[in-house]
Amino acid sequence: MTIIALAGKGGVGKSTIASQIVRGLSVRGTVLAVDADPNSNLSDKIGFETKGTIGELRDEIIADPAKVPSGMSKQQYVYDQVQRAMTETDSVDLLVMGRPEGEGCYCFINSALKECFVKLIPNYDFTVVDNEAGMEHMSRKVLPQADIFLFVSDPTVTGIKTAGRLSQLAEEVGIEIGRKILIVNNLTGEMPVKLSDAAAEAGFGETLAFPRDIFITESAMESEVLIVPCDTPFGESVRKLLELII
Repeated sequence: MTIIALAGKGGVGKSTIASQIVRGLSVRGTVLAVDADPNSNLSDKIGFETKGTIGELRDEIIADPAKVPSGMSKQQYVYDQVQRAMTETDSVDLLVMGRPEGEGCYCFINSALKECFVKLIPNYDFTVVDNEAGMEHMSRKVLPQADIFLFVSDPTVTGIKTAGRLSQLAEEVGIEIGRKILIVNNLTGEMPVKLSDAAAEAGFGETLAFPRDIFITESAMESEVLIVPCDTPFGESVRKLLELII
């Protein structure tokens, strides 16, 4: 059981990388893909129709606690509803977290969701969590620790500094992290020394370079679903990443 989390500011290619990690892991074992970014399109990139979101479920229970049938614990009700919201295939199951919390007290429902994930995650060989920059669900401990946390940046010093701040945020909110890796995405050519220096200054001991790949741009013009062949530059980088982390 390995939990892989990703974080990065919008537009850096985080969900593109997450989708290909899910595809790559799905041939090695069962995968729970968690789309924890309200602005993400992970489900589109892996070609899944969503049945509902955890955010919708959470808001429904907060608005009307009587929805829970008599004789059933709220924890069991949440667990059953989460399973109903899951999109399932032979090797990959998808859960969409949806919008962040609104007004009201969410302490109980978040506790129930945490118990739900504690039950779910051991059923899979891999869990891939595509986070929003604020990492709300992980910071509230709804989702557990990350064995591997991938911080994705564009090829700029500013972007790498932002990834470093996200890394610090993860530590400050108490997320348990086994291993941190910086991915500098959309590079043309070799990694510039200034970017390598910025990565070191931001506290990253492991850094990977992902190249700009025209295949991804051309594919996006034709379909939301993204399947990057292994023989493309980006596909080769994903393959090397998977070999490094599993």
